[in-house]
Amino acid sequence: MGKGHMDMAQVKIVTDSAQDFEPKFLESLGITVVPLNVHFGDETYKDGYELRGKAFYEKLESSSHIARTSQPSPWDFQQVFEKLTEDGSPVLTITLSSALSGTYQSALIARQALPDRRIEVIDSRSASGMYGMMAILAREMAAEGKSLDEIAASVSRMRDSSVTVFCVDTLDYLARNGRIGRAAHFLGTLLNMKPVLSLDKEGYVTATERVRGKDKVIPRMVEIAKERLAGEAEVCLCISHASAPKEAALLKERAQAAFSVTRYFETEIGAIIGTHTGPGTLALLAIPAGCI
Repeated sequence: MGKGHMDMAQVKIVTDSAQDFEPKFLESLGITVVPLNVHFGDETYKDGYELRGKAFYEKLESSSHIARTSQPSPWDFQQVFEKLTEDGSPVLTITLSSALSGTYQSALIARQALPDRRIEVIDSRSASGMYGMMAILAREMAAEGKSLDEIAASVSRMRDSSVTVFCVDTLDYLARNGRIGRAAHFLGTLLNMKPVLSLDKEGYVTATERVRGKDKVIPRMVEIAKERLAGEAEVCLCISHASAPKEAALLKERAQAAFSVTRYFETEIGAIIGTHTGPGTLALLAIPAGCI
């Protein structure tokens, strides 16, 4: 197969299930989804495919077992990579933050096992709908015939300029699963306070501030996002929530009033992120349109 042919082949996009868009929806766009796993005692479910949404949150709150999550194995990624690159196509993979999961590591190991294939793996340093948006935008670039290097550079720009602001009903889930990151000092100080958190540039959970009273949280989340986007006029926006549709609708309304939204997405937070954040979580995820 000549190099010319390889350059002509359209880039294929792969992501994992913790990006919280429905796998079937992403598959309909031509994106391959590698599922993480969620465990309740001896029971194991493929995230997004076998357990998601309401059924998951009911189980999370009623199960006698504490939910655990595990990343896909390198073999899970390797099988996908082999299949997608068979015809000489390059592959771009965008994974959950390496600060939160070993998924990125699994994808890297799989790539090393196929040294003759063109496979790029990007650590999104983000979670939930944020890198789901990146995967969708990357797929659109691939459809336009952009090269692997061009798409990877664009995804890296999106990652470096994106903003994630979220709030949780309780920090118990983050603490229980060891994902509290740099927000540990909030624990035990939340009487009538709602913690507003974010992901830092390395993809760790970090404390932003405590807001008194539930009704003040949403306006403050929008203000924080605005400060962090520092004058960026147009954004691609995603609102992600865990069993909080009313709050998500309010956050959407506030964010659309504050920003010029060029693309809007919405996701329900799935089993992987939900295990670590719990029900009631609400997230505002924004990518400046200018960096795409």
